[in-house]
Amino acid sequence: MLVSLFFSASALAALAAPMTLVEHEYGMNHKQLDDGLEYTEFSQVAPTDTRFAPAYFLKDDLAEAKCLDGTPALYYHRKGTGSGVNKWYVHQQGGGWCYDLDGCVERSKGSLGSTKADPPSVSLGGGAGGYFSMDHKQNPLMYNWNAVYIRYCDGASLSGDKATPTVHNNTTLHFRGRAILDAEINSLLGDRGMANATDVIVSGCSAGGLATFLHCDYWADAIAVHNKDTKIACMPDSGFFLDEDRSPQYGSKMRNVFNFQESSQAGLNAACVESHTTTKDPEKCIFAQWTSPFIKTPTFPLQSQYDSWQTANVMGNSDAATQMAFGKNLTGLVQSLFLTPSHPQHGIFLDSCHHHCGAWNGPIINDWGSGVALNEWYLKGSPALPNKGFFNQNKPFPCDACCTGPGNENLASK
Repeated sequence: MLVSLFFSASALAALAAPMTLVEHEYGMNHKQLDDGLEYTEFSQVAPTDTRFAPAYFLKDDLAEAKCLDGTPALYYHRKGTGSGVNKWYVHQQGGGWCYDLDGCVERSKGSLGSTKADPPSVSLGGGAGGYFSMDHKQNPLMYNWNAVYIRYCDGASLSGDKATPTVHNNTTLHFRGRAILDAEINSLLGDRGMANATDVIVSGCSAGGLATFLHCDYWADAIAVHNKDTKIACMPDSGFFLDEDRSPQYGSKMRNVFNFQESSQAGLNAACVESHTTTKDPEKCIFAQWTSPFIKTPTFPLQSQYDSWQTANVMGNSDAATQMAFGKNLTGLVQSLFLTPSHPQHGIFLDSCHHHCGAWNGPIINDWGSGVALNEWYLKGSPALPNKGFFNQNKPFPCDACCTGPGNENLASK
């Protein structure tokens, strides 16, 4: 069940651009271009509207920041107000990956590989709920912060670092995720005023959630160069994809992405790559599972233990018993690799709703939805919380009641 509240993940998944059939349809039979979300259009508002977010294309001296088709990468920025004028929420769009060159050619023809049809502005905000909500009750921490929506168009969670274009089936492809990442950070710091930030939270959904895991420390280090006093945290949503090779062969496909996009140490977590280069398996660092032990920056993922995208695309099986075992394994990996005694700064909101992204304030854990839990964790830190930052719903699968509350009316099969 996908919980859609206010600016749901469905609305965050794409912009006003034509979609190819392969992008729009869900499932393993469509080159994995879809991340399980519905593609809808952003609305547009007048420049005087507080939700107004103009587009900033990363071109000219940042010409290497190219999408798969060679068009310039871009982001949208809504200005903060009041006490949030120097606070920033940065959200990286999701949208799966292209696992081979054929898939990247298809992706380059639509909005997940190109910005040629992007509108000059979008509306980021609203009052009903979500990452971008401007309602203090729904989004108590970030309701009046600067909001940045980073478009996803490189197909590899900003990890690719291939210096020269690849030509496949008469189509020129650019694997410049790392260059896009650098250009985004430099532009936000130098052109939009993020160098003066007191607070920054870096986030993203799905493939953007994975990008958050991979690049969290990179963002933090870059911001600290300009302002060492900035408080920085990361909040990946639905990005803890497991490195498994069941029938969908997700693990092997992501390793292929690492190889043909030439994912580099700068395009992944540097400490992870250094460690796994020693053990001759640096490709592991394209997975959140293996990257998470190396993340230093305080991080608070939003994650379902029964992630619905992983049901089809990692597990390849929707059987309840298999899903239960998968969820138990995911929870165990979170505890053993991420929430370790050596990293007390981290926390997690781990729910038992069968969804992928978009469940803001749906599941309730320890009496709080994700908006309040994030606020408490960010302001107080995991060590000061009764649960030490581990918000764990921990209900048997399936649990429809977990999607809109604490899951006390558990509908799990016995």
